[in-house]
Amino acid sequence: MRYKSLELDRPLTYELEGLEIGVTSNCNFRCDYCCAYNRNDGQSIKAKEVIRILEELPGLKRVRLSGGEVTLKFQDCVEIVSYCASRGIQTQLNSNGSLLNAERIGELAEAGLTTIHISFNFTNAEAFSRYYNIHTSIYDKIRENITLFTKTGVDTVLETLLFSETQDNMQEISDHVYAMGVRTHEIQNSIIMGHTGWKAIAAREKLKNAVNELIARKKEDTVLYFTCMDRFMEEMGFAETPGVYFPHCIEGKKQLHLHGNGDILISELCHPVIIGNVYKGTSLAELYSNMPTPLADFLEKLPCPAREALFPSGV
Repeated sequence: MRYKSLELDRPLTYELEGLEIGVTSNCNFRCDYCCAYNRNDGQSIKAKEVIRILEELPGLKRVRLSGGEVTLKFQDCVEIVSYCASRGIQTQLNSNGSLLNAERIGELAEAGLTTIHISFNFTNAEAFSRYYNIHTSIYDKIRENITLFTKTGVDTVLETLLFSETQDNMQEISDHVYAMGVRTHEIQNSIIMGHTGWKAIAAREKLKNAVNELIARKKEDTVLYFTCMDRFMEEMGFAETPGVYFPHCIEGKKQLHLHGNGDILISELCHPVIIGNVYKGTSLAELYSNMPTPLADFLEKLPCPAREALFPSGV
């Protein structure tokens, strides 16, 4: 099993095995949830620079390319994927899927992309358009690209954010995911992000009901990943069964984020604390042997915004 392989084992040691790279901060969508860190600041990082940094990390197992919208820097993505494939490093592209086509999909597959990861939160073009401020025609284009990817051999993963907009429609969304030929569905629990003002999280009972229904109605050939839920799964009565996983959080322990301007972060979305900069003397290869204070503090406290949002009193 390739997807979420790092997160399926509880991280007991601190070493960099996964790196998420913000290839660009620009995006053609206007989603409130994702505008976490200097969005649209014009910062981007070229493939040759990324490869130079990766060459200093012999123990790396996975590289995620994200944004912004990564395919705004499509050729850079292809170069990075090809380099990683030559080293046996798994690669994941986090995309909204709107700027792809059959030719680009074939190019990524040929370069050796391991996983394509596309957000899918709405089952009709009108709801999609209202939320993202994008023309309705883009919705069908994304669905077409998703279906094309399922025929390439690249692991195709759709992620649905479980929040106020989707909490009552999760099973319908899951049915659409299946109808497009996708057999790996990730459900990402929403978290409050004070630095952006985003607070549209799912209510506790709504989350509980949605997760239980998805598990109960899971098709045999489908794999479900419920992320940002492992810290409270017992309190909610959730349990792993064949094809159902609650991955562990590896942010700060096994994975860090590299921004286009060289900043290194523990997590770009839920904990956007800068712990160094590769252009200002910070060595990713030596980060855990010479740990910056903010990283050491994080690893001591291991904050969980997802749990705090649902159990603010610790209950």
